[in-house]
Amino acid sequence: MSTVGSRIKTLRKEKKLTQKQLGKLANVSDAAVVLWEKDVNIPKFENLQLVAPALGTTIDYILYGITDSGPNIDDYRPVTRMLPVLSYVQAGNWTNVQSVSQFDIEQWLPAPPTASKNSYYLIVRGISNSPHFNDGDFICIDPDICIDHVQTGEMVIAECDGEATFKALVKDFKRMYLKALNPNFQPNIIELKENCVYKGKYVGKFEPSKKFI
Repeated sequence: MSTVGSRIKTLRKEKKLTQKQLGKLANVSDAAVVLWEKDVNIPKFENLQLVAPALGTTIDYILYGITDSGPNIDDYRPVTRMLPVLSYVQAGNWTNVQSVSQFDIEQWLPAPPTASKNSYYLIVRGISNSPHFNDGDFICIDPDICIDHVQTGEMVIAECDGEATFKALVKDFKRMYLKALNPNFQPNIIELKENCVYKGKYVGKFEPSKKFI
């Protein structure tokens, strides 16, 4: 009899993925995949949203073995797009969604509504934009928004000397600058020189759940 675990295992082998590779794509450990395939645990919905496309199938097939839901069965839940969380070095080299291997991405987060398919998350480093952006914040960057459409005061990512930097853009006639929001951070102004490359505009932030007691 076909089960959730057996369907995952069969599809994984067809895709020539190891349990560790599938776990990385699903943002879980390989031990979690082992428990799925043994039918000890069932993947959570947020994991299924990553597992299904990685295995070239649908959530309905994994859970129920259904290949066609039929015309009378509708699921009105929106399908959340997931975006990769990149390191600052990866973001500096980012050009499109294929530029970073999926096996080099350790975390995925839900996309903001306005983010394009090539958008990605970065983890804020330091206090240069405090208190608006703090160390450890997840910021979403859209590289498909042309710099001509970015206004003064909007936040952008620029690659300078091989790493990304996150600052507010300032346009002054034909010159452009990057400005830290924290007035006590130095240098507070960075001129966009020839070795700096615009990498995208800030379009949202992911806020994980917090403990309040």
